[in-house]
Amino acid sequence: MIGNIYGILLNKTRDACICEMINSNNSISALNYYLNNQTCQLFSLHITSIYIQYNLNASLLFINQSNLTIELVPTIVRPKLCPTAVWNPNATTIAGSASGNSGSTSSQLNNPFDIIVDSALNVYVSDFLNYRVMKWSNGSTNGTIFGPQLGFGTNLDTQHLNTVTALYLDPTESNLYISDTFNCRILRCNIISNNVTIVVGGSGCGSSLNTFYWCDGIHVDRFGYIYVSDYGNHRVLKFPPNSNSSTNGTIVAGTGVIGNALNQLNTPGGIYVDESDNDALYVVDRMNHRVVKWLLNGTNITVVAGGNTAGTSYTQLNNPRYAYVDSFGTVYVSDTDNHRIMKWPKNARNGTLVVGITGVIGVTPSRLHNPYGVRLDKDGNLYVVDQANGRVQRFMIDNTSC
Repeated sequence: MIGNIYGILLNKTRDACICEMINSNNSISALNYYLNNQTCQLFSLHITSIYIQYNLNASLLFINQSNLTIELVPTIVRPKLCPTAVWNPNATTIAGSASGNSGSTSSQLNNPFDIIVDSALNVYVSDFLNYRVMKWSNGSTNGTIFGPQLGFGTNLDTQHLNTVTALYLDPTESNLYISDTFNCRILRCNIISNNVTIVVGGSGCGSSLNTFYWCDGIHVDRFGYIYVSDYGNHRVLKFPPNSNSSTNGTIVAGTGVIGNALNQLNTPGGIYVDESDNDALYVVDRMNHRVVKWLLNGTNITVVAGGNTAGTSYTQLNNPRYAYVDSFGTVYVSDTDNHRIMKWPKNARNGTLVVGITGVIGVTPSRLHNPYGVRLDKDGNLYVVDQANGRVQRFMIDNTSC
């Protein structure tokens, strides 16, 4: 449930006891359990609606006998990893060529950017130079084209793409969001019907609030708000759930002016919204060689990784591209030009090498060449887009490390 659980009692009667206390919408509400009929009933003070947050595939039954509006909201399921977790340094190739051969066949990728792993461990990859999104079903050796088909698409043509960078799968796993980058638009593709809708941009590239210029990062929160990393305008935009090509976004990070001050960005890349931390926004600030954290409604950032100029030490990053945040607040970063994945535990000053070898490229299972997208699956296994090798690598978590 969204909100803080309280350890006090409210509305306690002789046959009732509190099973949850929630601070939601700035008011107190509670789920009381009644022994006489074995039901939980929702009590509240001074509110007319409440959000109930649940995990995908959860079974829920609510009987609402009040005037209170209850909205069920899905939450992103993240693995619960301890800060000391480690991964097997040798990966398995799960998409593309294990030998690093780029191409356009169903078993190959060409300059892939981002990756999505769903709850069934199916993998979606943005295949940049092949102008397509590829899906590898769990255990498959060949992928299939998902959504818009191979080829250039412009304006209202939603059946083709003009390069693909960022991807995002919404919390219900109903829609895949695609950055059709050279068309400067974000597409929403329904997983079942393949119906494609333009939700951001589509009227050309630009700097107005309904346009952007290249996007390396998308995030869609539990309420359907769409966050877009506007690489060329040095900002992050937020659009409402019913957004279309004419809808204006709001700037939630950066100023639109390049810089390295605490309210500025320099070519932002991947983004992540941590719903367990009051919707804090994490931004990969690429050419400032850092990952920054923007608090909800904040104006200045906190540097959570890097920020000490470009370099190879464990306090530095070199042209990072994407990031992922786990349930402990640990930040995983694709340190692209250092050919490694780093992690920064919450409030850490130094990073820790996760996989790859600093400054060393290669195609062996332990090496990376310009890593881009980075994700964890539900079991904590690490997926890395090994961009220059045209493949996706999976590093298995060592379950004995925690």
